[in-house]
Amino acid sequence: MEETPVVIVGGGISGLASAYFLGKAGIRSTIIEKAGRLGGLIGTDRIEDCVLEAGPDSYLGSKTAATELARELGLGNDIAGSNDAERRVYIVRRGRLVPLPRGMVFMAPSEWRPALASPLFSTATKLRFLREILARPRARAEDISVHDFVAAHFGEEVVHYLAEPLLAGVYGGAAEALSAASVLPRFLAYEREYGSLIRGVRRERRAREPGSLFLTFRHGMQQFSSALADAVAPFSHTVHAEAQTVEKRENSWRVQTPDASFEAAELILACPAHVSARLLRTAAPELARELAAIPYSSAILVTVVYPDTGIRHPLQGFGFLVPRAERKTIAAATWIHRKFPFRVPAGLAALRAFIVDPEAGRLAANSREELIRLVRADFKQILGIEAEPLFATVYSWPTSMPQYVVGHEARRKRITRLVEAELGLSLAGNAFGGVGIPDCIHLAQQVADTIFTRKTSSN
Repeated sequence: MEETPVVIVGGGISGLASAYFLGKAGIRSTIIEKAGRLGGLIGTDRIEDCVLEAGPDSYLGSKTAATELARELGLGNDIAGSNDAERRVYIVRRGRLVPLPRGMVFMAPSEWRPALASPLFSTATKLRFLREILARPRARAEDISVHDFVAAHFGEEVVHYLAEPLLAGVYGGAAEALSAASVLPRFLAYEREYGSLIRGVRRERRAREPGSLFLTFRHGMQQFSSALADAVAPFSHTVHAEAQTVEKRENSWRVQTPDASFEAAELILACPAHVSARLLRTAAPELARELAAIPYSSAILVTVVYPDTGIRHPLQGFGFLVPRAERKTIAAATWIHRKFPFRVPAGLAALRAFIVDPEAGRLAANSREELIRLVRADFKQILGIEAEPLFATVYSWPTSMPQYVVGHEARRKRITRLVEAELGLSLAGNAFGGVGIPDCIHLAQQVADTIFTRKTSSN
C-alpha cells in the first residue's frame, strides 16, 4: 500500500489542474488515471500540417481561469483567438443554410433590424420579439426547462431553431429536459431584473469588453494539457490504472487498483459523476445515489479534410447547426479552416462534424468507415460537397457530457452538503459548476484551496 497526502482519481483537465494548484501550495499528490495518457477528452492530431482536435477545440475567452493558468505555464504567446472577423453561424432550415442574424445573443436579438429581416423567423416570431421587450420582471420560485423558459419569451420556433441546436453542441441534450437555472443563469437574471431578455442582452452588449469569443492554442488544445501534465510531474506521481473501489477509513481514504492500493487523508474524485457514484457506492451510498442521478449523453466527432478545389460552397463563417427536426446524422459542424485558419494549410478545407444523442448512441457500434460515410452524406446534402476527402479522424466519447437537467442546482447543493459531511473528500469535474474547460479549472482551484485550508488548520 502506498501512502500519499492526496489521491486524485482522474487525469483529465480537472485532475491535472487540481494537482497543479495543490503543488503550488506545497502539497504532493498521486493521480490515478486508467487511460494510457493524461488530458482526458483533450487531444490533438497533427496530420499533413493540419491541427485537428479529438475533443474540445477551444474555450470561452470571457471565462478567464484557463487563460490565467496557461500564462502561468508559459503559454501566453501561444494563446490564439478565433477568426471573429468571419464569425457567422448558419442554421439549417428546410434543407438550406440560413445565417443566424447579426447581434443574436443566444436566442435574444440585441439588434432589431437583422432579426426582423431574417428569413430564419416567421412573422409570428418577429411579433413575439417586439412584444417581449415589454415583459415585466419576474422571479421564478421553481426551476423550469430551457424549452419552457425560451418558449415563454419567444415561442416554439425559437426553441426548435435556436435554443435546442445551440445547446446541442455544449450538452448534447434536449431543451425539454435541460434546466434553465443551471444552463441559462444569466438569462434568468435578466428576467428577474428587466423582465425582457432582449433588454438584458442589449445592456450587456454595450458593456461587453472587446476580444475573441473563443480562445485556443496554436499547436492544439493538447499543448495546454501536455504543459499542465509536465508542470505537475515534479510534485505529483501518476499511476496508469483503473480505480476499482474506494474505502473510507477512520482518518483516510483508500483507493484500490488492480495491482495496488493507495491511502491518503484527502481524496479528489475528478472523474465523471457516474464513475464517482460507482466508487462511492459502499463508502458513501447516499452521495453515490445523488451522483448516479446526473444523466450523461454521448458524442462522436468526425473531422473530414478535403482539397479546397473540391468544395464549391464558399463556407463563409464558423459553421452550421442542425435543428432536431432537420437532423439526419450530425447536429453541428465547424469549418476549422475558417474559425482557426492557422490550423489548416492553404489549399485544404477541414470540416468537423459533431454527432450527439440519440444519434451518437444509435451509431456507437458503427465502424469508422460508416461514420465517415454518414457525415459525408450530410455534407453532400447540406453543402453540396461530393469530393473525396484526403483523410479523416473519428473520436467517440460515450457518456461524456453531463446533463444539467431540471432540478440540477438543487441536486448540486445536496451533493455539496453530503461531500462536506465526508471529511477529506472532494469532487471536481464538469458535472457540477459548469461544463467548459475554464469552469473545470476554477472548480479545481477551489478544491485545492479547501484542502490547503484543512491541512493548515489541522497542523
